[in-house]
Amino acid sequence: MEENPTEKMNGGPIARYDMGGLKLALCGLIFTAINIRIQGFDIVPDVIGYLIVIRGLGKIEKYEVKFSAAKKTAYVLAVLALFNIYQAPAWEHWGTEATGLGQTTQESVFFSAGLFGNIPWLAMLFLFAGMAASLYFTYSMCKAMKVLLNGVGDHGLAGVCDDRWKLILAAQIGLLVSLLTALLGVPFALILVMVFGSLALIALILFLLLVNRAYKSIDGKAETACREKECFLNLKDLI
Repeated sequence: MEENPTEKMNGGPIARYDMGGLKLALCGLIFTAINIRIQGFDIVPDVIGYLIVIRGLGKIEKYEVKFSAAKKTAYVLAVLALFNIYQAPAWEHWGTEATGLGQTTQESVFFSAGLFGNIPWLAMLFLFAGMAASLYFTYSMCKAMKVLLNGVGDHGLAGVCDDRWKLILAAQIGLLVSLLTALLGVPFALILVMVFGSLALIALILFLLLVNRAYKSIDGKAETACREKECFLNLKDLI
C-alpha cells in the first residue's frame, strides 16, 4: 500500500490501498465478455482481455495472495482463448434430422469449442479445462476481494462475494450438466442449455458489477479492520 505522508495515525503514516489494478482487471474482464464474430472469427479476441487482466492483477497481488492465484489462472485462460479465436458458425452444426424442439446433435454442442469443435474428445477436454479455470479464477477473485473488503470494514459487500461465487458455481455446474445431457441426445436438453446459459450470463454480469463495487469501496481506503485469519489468531490469544 502506498503511503500518504500528509496523513498520520499514532505517529506513523496511514497506508492506503491503490486499487487501480483492480479497475484495470475489470476493463479486461469486460473485454473478454464482448463476443463479436464475423464469419466465425472473434474480432475482439479474449486473449487481449486476459492480458489486460494479468497486467491489472500484477499491480494488486501484493495486497492479497489470492490475486496472485487469479493472475496465474488468467494465463491459462489466455492460452485457451487462443484456440477459441475461431468458431465455426453455429448454423453449420445444427442437425438437420432433429425429431423435436429439444433434440440436438453432438455438433450443436461442440461448435463453441473453437478450433477443436470437429474433434469431440478434444473439444470436451478444452470445455472442461476452460470451465475449471474460469471457476477457479472467479473463486480466487471473490476470496481476494472479500479479504480486502473486510479489511476496510465493508463487511456487507464482503458477504456478497460469497453469494456471487456460489451463484457462478451453480450456473456453471448446471450448464455443464445440460451440455452433457445434450451430448447424450436427451430430449429437450437444448432448452436446459439455454436456461443455464442465460443464468451463467446473469451471474457474469453480477460478478462484473461486484468487481466494480469492490474497487470503489476499497480504493483509497486504509485497512481499518483485521483480516479473517488475523482476527482468528487474536481471538485464540485472548482465549
